[in-house]
Amino acid sequence: MDRRAQLQAQISLLQRELDSLSVSSSPPSSSSSSDPSSSILSLDEYTRYGRQMLVPELGKPGQLSLRASSVLVVGAGGLGSPALLYLAGAGVGRIGIVDHDTVSLSNLPRQTLYTVADVGLLKVDAAVSHLRQRNPSLAYTAYPHALTADIALEIVAGYDVVLDCTDSPMSRYLLGDATSILDIPLVSASALRTEAQLLVLNRTHYASPDRADAPCYRCIFPSPPSYVDACSDAGIVGPVVGTAGVLQALEAIKLLAARAHPELYGEIPGMLLFNTMSARPFRTIRMRRRQQSCKVCGAQPEITKQTVAKFDYAEFCHTAQSYPDMAQYSIPVADLARVLNKQEQVHLIDVRDKTQFEICALPGSIHIPLSHFLSGKLSSEQIAMLEDQRTNYIVCRYGNDSRTAVKWIRENLNAEKTFNVWAQE
Repeated sequence: MDRRAQLQAQISLLQRELDSLSVSSSPPSSSSSSDPSSSILSLDEYTRYGRQMLVPELGKPGQLSLRASSVLVVGAGGLGSPALLYLAGAGVGRIGIVDHDTVSLSNLPRQTLYTVADVGLLKVDAAVSHLRQRNPSLAYTAYPHALTADIALEIVAGYDVVLDCTDSPMSRYLLGDATSILDIPLVSASALRTEAQLLVLNRTHYASPDRADAPCYRCIFPSPPSYVDACSDAGIVGPVVGTAGVLQALEAIKLLAARAHPELYGEIPGMLLFNTMSARPFRTIRMRRRQQSCKVCGAQPEITKQTVAKFDYAEFCHTAQSYPDMAQYSIPVADLARVLNKQEQVHLIDVRDKTQFEICALPGSIHIPLSHFLSGKLSSEQIAMLEDQRTNYIVCRYGNDSRTAVKWIRENLNAEKTFNVWAQE
């Protein structure tokens, strides 16, 4: 039977079931049809999900699997917004949302779940409100706080699939460790400027003979990068992060449908790379398999259920929080304003990238991108300037990159009079 005939047969079967539900003198009660464990779909469910049930790779068994499943989305921003919309649209029975942030005007161009009316509200509250308007039959759980090591296992353990929609290495490693320890599939994505990447990890129950080799996050990235740009600093094109979020939802749906159709979803996917500026925007590269040396899923794991809460993710990922001694080398922006108003002879160094510097910059500031410090590209003239007797004030957009630059300068140059400028007091 060809594909067209299969689809026509599916349509006929669904139509007969719809007709029987419409004329039955004793239709299924709302309580039975809403029971996730029930094999009965309500008339509303047939109407809402009918078109996706026509797809042979999903069908009615796949739809029942979605209804009986749960997905945790960590991060309700550019990745999480489209992912949440499509997960709710597909009928995933229970959806958890973790995010501590509020909606801002700068979110709206790419975080399609929110409107102007949501500005200032917690993202989880706004998200649940909008999702309930679209599909009120599902269960939504909001976690209005950041995911930290002491609570990660407790939250993650209650879900079948986890989506990492965060934008920091610290969160990615924490989620990678938690899902690996609990043996829960993780769909991880990241996006920056015009590029994105997608990985499906921990597929130990969703792959065929080689499932024992399914890698975790640390198998792929055993060590964090020395420096990572954030979307708030490097920029992002809305449809790029939106594409990545939609693909995350698709992979989650495939994982959940695999419970009903294991024969269709055996192969472990590679890492998907997306570059909108390329003539061929999508390409896939093979991922390494599970590593015996991995600190989480290897032969001798160091990070376990008992130790994950004590692991210092800030220090491991070289984040600003891991440099408490930097506080004495930081000043609030108001102090810098007073220095500049007095017209003191100082070096004002802007470490943002070229694009940001050309948009706007403080008068008299000198542009030296942070990447030049970290890659050793400083010229002899720049080094001499930083090491002269003037005080160096380092600025960026929020105060995080400038703190990294100050730490580098103090460790590598003879420039003790170097201070980071915080954007907020």
